[in-house]
Amino acid sequence: MTQTQAKTPFKPVSPVNSKAEQGSLEQFMDDPIEFFGHSMTQMQTIPRDELEALQKQAIAIRFKQHYEAIPILRKLADRLGITEVAEFDDLAPLLFAHTAFKSYPSALVDNKRFDLMTQWLDTITAHDLSHIDATGCTTIDGWLDLLDRETPLNVITSSGTTGTLSLIPKDKNAATEGMYIWKMYLFQTFGEEPGEAELDPKVDVIWPTFSSGKLGHLRIADMVKNGFTGGDPTKFHALYSDAIDTDLMFLASKMRMAASRGELDRLVIPDELAERKDEFIAMQMRQPDEMQAFFAELSESLKGKRIFMTGAFPIMYDIAKAGLERGISNVFAKDSAILTGGGMKGVALPDNFMEVIQDFLGCDRIQMGYGFSELSAFHFACTEGRYHVQPWVIPILLDPDTSEPLPRDGRQTGRSAGYDLLNKSHWGGVMSGDEVTIDWNFICPCGQTSVAFEADIVRYSDKEGVEDDRITCAATHEVHNEAVNFMKQVEM
Repeated sequence: MTQTQAKTPFKPVSPVNSKAEQGSLEQFMDDPIEFFGHSMTQMQTIPRDELEALQKQAIAIRFKQHYEAIPILRKLADRLGITEVAEFDDLAPLLFAHTAFKSYPSALVDNKRFDLMTQWLDTITAHDLSHIDATGCTTIDGWLDLLDRETPLNVITSSGTTGTLSLIPKDKNAATEGMYIWKMYLFQTFGEEPGEAELDPKVDVIWPTFSSGKLGHLRIADMVKNGFTGGDPTKFHALYSDAIDTDLMFLASKMRMAASRGELDRLVIPDELAERKDEFIAMQMRQPDEMQAFFAELSESLKGKRIFMTGAFPIMYDIAKAGLERGISNVFAKDSAILTGGGMKGVALPDNFMEVIQDFLGCDRIQMGYGFSELSAFHFACTEGRYHVQPWVIPILLDPDTSEPLPRDGRQTGRSAGYDLLNKSHWGGVMSGDEVTIDWNFICPCGQTSVAFEADIVRYSDKEGVEDDRITCAATHEVHNEAVNFMKQVEM
């Protein structure tokens, strides 16, 4: 298929089962919230053999759908001679590395060729973007705003720390669904069926960052605002009311990269961004003080109220420590929902950091989770500290040197990968840069029946002598080839 041809419409494919089983399977794939009765307990107590049978049927269907709709997947499967996916290990050769989402020539962004960027994005999404005219776009944010308005996508970006932005074509409906699932896991109690209070909690949301933007976690701000507050905008409290500028963030990353190579003097900075660079730097310098003032104010105005807040541990600890030093403690309601994940961001915290945070916030528990941007799912930790895999995600462990799948038996440690059935807008099979451990035969004492990642998760890039880009799979080779071939067709 050329880039100007229309894509095959995304249509459900019926498995060869009874009509009742067809409906059940389609609902499992396309509306798991309804399939599991809006209950996180039901999601996490489905017998493993029953779940795996559903998953195997579902991946066979989803592969056929995405083979027709996503050019890069079809080319990879054709090159490998893969015509169907029936077993979990069949997914391994088709797993994409994170580089799949930044496989475009970086010069396209530098030269503001967002028309060609749209053509590239069209090769990795199931949605047809051939009708999008991006020739008038002059900034990354302007281009992404255009896609927001005219497509079913909410493209999320990375911070571009490697000098190239990752661009993940997320589906708007799936993102809304994901936030509903967050709400289920944050406000329901495992082992109990939810009532109205758990299904539709209304809390004040503390959002200690910008209220919008294209970075992954900022994309969910509006969904949290609408889904957690009952639609009351006065219950959403953001550190900054405006959006973070993607172009400025990307410029900052490029400047850091250039400086590390001693090439900062060669970096060409557009005049419109250069004029705002100092403003951006000044804002970053002010942020710690503004963060403290923000929480000091909310400690008074929301005292005793039930809240939802998400943030990394280092930020929470700094806020809590400063609050306790001012004599402020037990600020919010005990049943508040606090969510964190993403590790320590390279910051060393004292052994009692969790006690400090809880003493300040006053909440009974802090919910931890694990996930990565290329997958829709976020896996929530149980009372035993394990991250139980969502039922629509098929976890896969890979040998870090060969990218071959490790046995799905016993205790195994390897590179985390997976297939997310809810990724309808792009291929759901991706690998991460994380080393994880799964005991496939272990039944967790918490009562959840799903397999789980053990708590000790590390980045391969943080391990001495291991490079994060040592990913040797066919999909990685394919996306690199695609980038080169694309460049050959582009006149710069």
